[in-house]
Amino acid sequence: MLTTPSDKTFLVASSVSSEPVVRVFGSLTDMPPAELTARLIDELPSATRRLLSTVDRLTDADVRRPSVLPGWTVGHVLSHLARNAEALGNLCEWARTGVRKPMYASTEAREADINAGAARPAAVQAEDIASSSDRLVERFRDMPDTAWQATVRWPSGAARTADQIVTARLMEVEVHHVDLGLGYSLDDVPAESRDVLLQYVVARWPSDLNVVLRSTDTPWSSATSGAGARIVTGGSAALLGWVLGRTDGTALASDGTLPALPAWG
Repeated sequence: MLTTPSDKTFLVASSVSSEPVVRVFGSLTDMPPAELTARLIDELPSATRRLLSTVDRLTDADVRRPSVLPGWTVGHVLSHLARNAEALGNLCEWARTGVRKPMYASTEAREADINAGAARPAAVQAEDIASSSDRLVERFRDMPDTAWQATVRWPSGAARTADQIVTARLMEVEVHHVDLGLGYSLDDVPAESRDVLLQYVVARWPSDLNVVLRSTDTPWSSATSGAGARIVTGGSAALLGWVLGRTDGTALASDGTLPALPAWG
């Protein structure tokens, strides 16, 4: 799990010189991209273990229960998590080799693969998630430093640097763990990770969305917007639930009505 010596600063030791150099960051999102990527790669196995601790308690009947996501059972969410790990591995290959390799062959193929795996026994689901997640982390650790700045494309057509693949996987694991509807909540996500996921979402908002978010329980806030920006404050878990469309924002405070946000996903 990511750790911090206090609720306001992060200490990062660097061994570039003979003596360790300790740098202080108010939030993980203040880190240089390369350091943030390394920290998130280290956090991913912990997030996956938390997910698997939930999955390991499931019965085969639980797999067929509805999840929080409309139209998806718990098994659909689990199947998606495994296939997503493989799909993000394709983007890693693209970044490493420069040869185009999309996440999925098509939208139809993605949906077919998820549906095909949704009804499998709980133990099979758990093994699939564990093995596919381990393979993805191995890919992350084997990536050359220069490959992280290569540009790859998401199924939406959005072009992003490959270091965003790591944050995307953390988002998938943590948020879909919540979507299982089995007791894990965004409050259970480490505060440092919530900051990173908030930044990941807000960075994809349209430039004309004049909204500023301010966390009341972590150092994070979104970048200052233009004059007349709507200020929305609250705990980081409540903010994250709202920006992802998982909650209606009633736990948040705003100088006026809450603005409409772009759909996430």
